[in-house]
Amino acid sequence: MRIDVAGAVRDAAEAFEAFAVDRFPRAVQYALTGVVIDGANRFRRDIPNMWDAPNRATRDALRYTVDRDLLNRVTSVGEAQASVFMQDLPSIWLKYSFGDGPQTRTGGDVGVEAYFGDQTSVRVPVGSNLKHTGLGSPTSAGKVSARDARNIARLAAAGYTRNTGTTGATRGSARWGVFEIKPGEAAKQGGYFMGPGIYARPPRVVAAVGREKVAAAIKAGKRTAPLTSFTRASGKTVTVPKVVNADVPRLLYLSTPKAEYQPSATPTWERDMEAAAATMADRLAQELADRLDHRARRGRR
Repeated sequence: MRIDVAGAVRDAAEAFEAFAVDRFPRAVQYALTGVVIDGANRFRRDIPNMWDAPNRATRDALRYTVDRDLLNRVTSVGEAQASVFMQDLPSIWLKYSFGDGPQTRTGGDVGVEAYFGDQTSVRVPVGSNLKHTGLGSPTSAGKVSARDARNIARLAAAGYTRNTGTTGATRGSARWGVFEIKPGEAAKQGGYFMGPGIYARPPRVVAAVGREKVAAAIKAGKRTAPLTSFTRASGKTVTVPKVVNADVPRLLYLSTPKAEYQPSATPTWERDMEAAAATMADRLAQELADRLDHRARRGRR
């Protein structure tokens, strides 16, 4: 944004001229640099109020340019300049918080989707399901660590890994697995389906052991262990303990083609920079006072 300090400069120019004080362009450059530093510091202090649990890169995103050489060589007011900017890395995600209207983010620009094979969709984490399945540990602000995202992406790419180790589990089902339903796919859309995305497949257990109510009824002698039968390729019928899901599939990341963000940082940015610009007159007045004091000290020598 551009800030208007022209009025303060005009008023100060008259004062400098009235007192026959030289080096006015340098005073403008010095004061303008102070305005930019002040604005940047104000915005930095407001960062925790704009974003939930901002990371270090976000907190340190803002930088300003201090051109000390220009301070000594500036010869006209028109040459005075100072700038404040966002660093390249945090600007990748912070750009969605600035602008004159809603900002649209598409897949592949920034976010956890970078860890997944398909980067055409934005991945929206479902913190409660990540925590429930033990596949992620979201922060209180709902953020998911890169480590957890990478692990889920790896599981999704590998498919359902065979494993054992849980009491009552059958081979190939002891832990939560991960699978993906891509946009446009209609297969396996049961009651758990909440849209395309990355899902956690629940562990499977022997009903007589893994289902608490069933196990209690068997122990109390109220029922027998559930069984199921199937026919092998050889034609032989086999009866085995019934295996059931220990939970239901749960959505870990919703896939959406785009996400829309409101420019929530713009009002704070403008307010802080305008507040800093309002100090320009006082800064120039202080520069005038310093020049007059300097001239007075030289006169007493």
